[in-house]
Amino acid sequence: MEKWFSKLDFLSQAILIVIPFIGYLVEIGVRVFAVIRLHSKKNIAGLVIFVLLGWALLLNIIDVFVLSRTDDLMLIE
Repeated sequence: MEKWFSKLDFLSQAILIVIPFIGYLVEIGVRVFAVIRLHSKKNIAGLVIFVLLGWALLLNIIDVFVLSRTDDLMLIE
């Protein structure tokens, strides 16, 4: 799922993240696959933060901003 998400253009990624329930599922899916692929503390911290606070739209908006600057989600290696 992480590779699929990375292949999408920025507008598609932003739309998938901003839609409230869909954004939460996409974030959790991408982060779970990132933890499976690479067991780093940064990936695990990102997953824990989004499981506990990911329902907040503010985190999704911050993620869209980080995505526009770095071409990757916040706290993913």
